[in-house]
Amino acid sequence: MMTLQHNDIWRRDFDISTSLYNDISIRKWRPANIAAAFLLAAAMLTGCGGSSDSFEDEPQNVTDNESPQEIRLKADVWRMMEGTRATFYETGTLASGSFTAAAYSANTTTAYFTPVTVNWDTDKWIFSDGKHYWPSEGALDFFAYMPAAVPSYITDMSDVASLVTYTARNPQFKCKNLPMTYDSESSSAGQGSGLQEFVYALKTNRTKALDGASGVTLDFLHPFTKIILQLSSTQADIHINKITLKGIKNNGTYAHSSGWTPTGDATNLVLTLDGNYSANDVIGTLLMIPQDWAGEIEVNATWTDWGAQLPHILKTTKATTWAAGTSYTYTFTITETDLIVNTTKFTEQW
Repeated sequence: MMTLQHNDIWRRDFDISTSLYNDISIRKWRPANIAAAFLLAAAMLTGCGGSSDSFEDEPQNVTDNESPQEIRLKADVWRMMEGTRATFYETGTLASGSFTAAAYSANTTTAYFTPVTVNWDTDKWIFSDGKHYWPSEGALDFFAYMPAAVPSYITDMSDVASLVTYTARNPQFKCKNLPMTYDSESSSAGQGSGLQEFVYALKTNRTKALDGASGVTLDFLHPFTKIILQLSSTQADIHINKITLKGIKNNGTYAHSSGWTPTGDATNLVLTLDGNYSANDVIGTLLMIPQDWAGEIEVNATWTDWGAQLPHILKTTKATTWAAGTSYTYTFTITETDLIVNTTKFTEQW
């Protein structure tokens, strides 16, 4: 079915009236026929004019039908790349994939449009349910998150539909049982299989006058901590079997206004490794709930001792406060007599 715009309908109405007038002039119709013809024309014009609400292409969220302006979004976020062991959003303006976005009347929980998937299409972001337009008056708050399908470790039973709660400029969510298993030989074991990071954005008090022309830039935030485990040096005959980070909490609640509250009992993250590693090899890239960590690290390694390959346990303590949106690199120096672990924090990378 052809969809007509308002200008097309006006043009068609004008053409109908002109056609009838010309037809009357040429055929010299009698007065009775002329009257009937104009009654017919009036009926056709009334039927075609109708209410604008009936048009299939009527834009969504248009409160100013005289000059609607489309809402456009831009994502300034860490570009998604494959890490060594986990999938993170790395630095750059995102120009691929998808995310979920919603808009609310400023400083309220009243939805202007409900959560909808936004997809990258050639050179711009587009809403999966069609165009959305700015209100003629008033401001909007925008909330968005990636990936568009929320990872299974993000939960919130108060909002089963979106799994992420928006409450008057204070997004909240819960993290339950963040995968704490790791096996470099397995393609489906927790953090070793490319665990997807969750990021979100909040942009408040945006208006048609501010962002109608330029678009709304969504600055996505990293609520989690990134951990990189890297060998500084090791002896060639040392085979690393496992690295265990002890006493980590993998549950918690998060609120934009107050940050993280880790919950539940602490557990151990055991990295089961394969093969020998050389200096500067990255042996793990992990996602953690921000917390004060006691820092007990245990390395299980095997090397030749008294003519036989024997297991050895090396331990150290490296207390660290893991902050949200921060990357920490732990460098291991492993010898047959000692384990030294240094920590470097990179806030500029996240």
